[in-house]
Amino acid sequence: MDKTKTRFSRRTALIGTATALALVVAGCSGSAQNSGSASEPTGGPQRGGELRVSIGAEPIAPAFDMGTMAVTSVGTAQIATLAYNGLVDFQDGKPVPELATSWNQTSPTQYVFTLRDDVKFTDGTPFDAAAVKFNLDRLLDPNGAGANLPPSLQSVDVTAPNEVTMNLSAPAGGFVASLRRGRVMMMSPTAVEKYAATDPLKASVGTGPYKFDEYKTGQYVRLVRNDDYWADDNYLDSIKISILPDPTTAVQAFVNGELDVLGVTPAQLAQVKSRGNSVIKTSISNTFNYVTFNQAVKPFDNVDVRRGFSAAINREGIAKGIFQGYADPASGPLSPKIGDAYSDLSGLASQTFSVDQAKEFLEAGTFDFDTTVPFRAFTQPPFSTEADALAEQFQNVGVKIDLSKEEFGSWAQRIYTAKDFTIMNSGQTTATVDPDEILYPLFHSKGDLNASSINDPELDKLLDDARTEQDPKQRAELYQRVSKLIADNAYAAFTVFPQKITATNPSVGGYEFTEGGTNPLSRVWLAK
Repeated sequence: MDKTKTRFSRRTALIGTATALALVVAGCSGSAQNSGSASEPTGGPQRGGELRVSIGAEPIAPAFDMGTMAVTSVGTAQIATLAYNGLVDFQDGKPVPELATSWNQTSPTQYVFTLRDDVKFTDGTPFDAAAVKFNLDRLLDPNGAGANLPPSLQSVDVTAPNEVTMNLSAPAGGFVASLRRGRVMMMSPTAVEKYAATDPLKASVGTGPYKFDEYKTGQYVRLVRNDDYWADDNYLDSIKISILPDPTTAVQAFVNGELDVLGVTPAQLAQVKSRGNSVIKTSISNTFNYVTFNQAVKPFDNVDVRRGFSAAINREGIAKGIFQGYADPASGPLSPKIGDAYSDLSGLASQTFSVDQAKEFLEAGTFDFDTTVPFRAFTQPPFSTEADALAEQFQNVGVKIDLSKEEFGSWAQRIYTAKDFTIMNSGQTTATVDPDEILYPLFHSKGDLNASSINDPELDKLLDDARTEQDPKQRAELYQRVSKLIADNAYAAFTVFPQKITATNPSVGGYEFTEGGTNPLSRVWLAK
């Protein structure tokens, strides 16, 4: 079956962990460190050349129409940010202007955005207030296929040629950040109306630094420079993104000099460094790996059983062993990178490794040690290897485990669509800049990613209150309470906060990890 014609649910696409890890264009905010044996080029940016990178899975259809569910695929959306802009981007922990030059919150439920007046889409269509309304109305359409709708957005009014007023149904503390380039991208209304139903690639026309040139299913995607780009910081002639599902093939291609940039796992570092001139960059992550339990399946409706499984996990061992030190043990859903909403929950017994405590929890929950617990995992590293370690750790406290693995696509359909699982492991890999973006979908009873059938009225209220709270300090305190409630009740067992690792060849300049999902390749250049 042609994967470009496969429609994924939001649940399937958004949690596209395997795709994200194999994707060289993935970036996450954080202070980068260079631990390779070579140095990146010095001097100012140079123009020209084709950058060669890879992606580990076919882009999600309809690629690259960001007014559809395709935007919820981490890999597909990151490629798309090379061709599109958002109203804002995200830097240094706050929204910054992009296609919007400024914004003003005129009431708790209304924002007015002033737009750039010197921008056109690459098909010549003017970027203006009407174009913004067109794009957001697509997301608001109840009969449409849009996703990443900004929280509480109710309507959009054109109040001047370069001014839009956004009306909310309720206050939303993270509203402006939700309009960033990595989530809500502006497409040409002309191209969408003409081609979206018949040729999504032709409909994929933006205002960004590059524009789509060619897409050969199963082979590659090529983008070329937008010579009229308003920001004038797009230095490459083109970017070729080869589709290489086998991680071994991708690593060997980098070692052979056939790729210029590669996202790698810790287990691949030694081979990548064998190239001799690799530049290795690492970044602190605001993502997490976790185990979750289907509470619609007994005995995981019992909090002590969940706590027992969570306490059986040696997080330090996973961070040092599977991730070779390129991860920190996790005790909750928010890493220190998220800012004031973070709280250290390592003192909670439910998130602290102890074989004795795990057994006590399981006995308190009257767990039947004669039963075998099915454990669903997928085959891509490092999640597959982490599943092996987790299964062994569960067995160390006397639990019988039946671990099965399958290809990511079928696994995701099983977990997020059919909810056919008892326990599973995965990772939250989206570029989260606001706690609401991941905590609400995963843990609210109405969340799109709540595959575990979590239904806690106290948690729902906290999440609802935090979403609408306007005061940053109070909002951070609410999310600290949310995190503690989630961790203490073991609605998930958090394992590690993994680092992002990228290898480049020494001619690649300007590669910087980004916040909010914008592709790090946007401002890359090649030394001649």
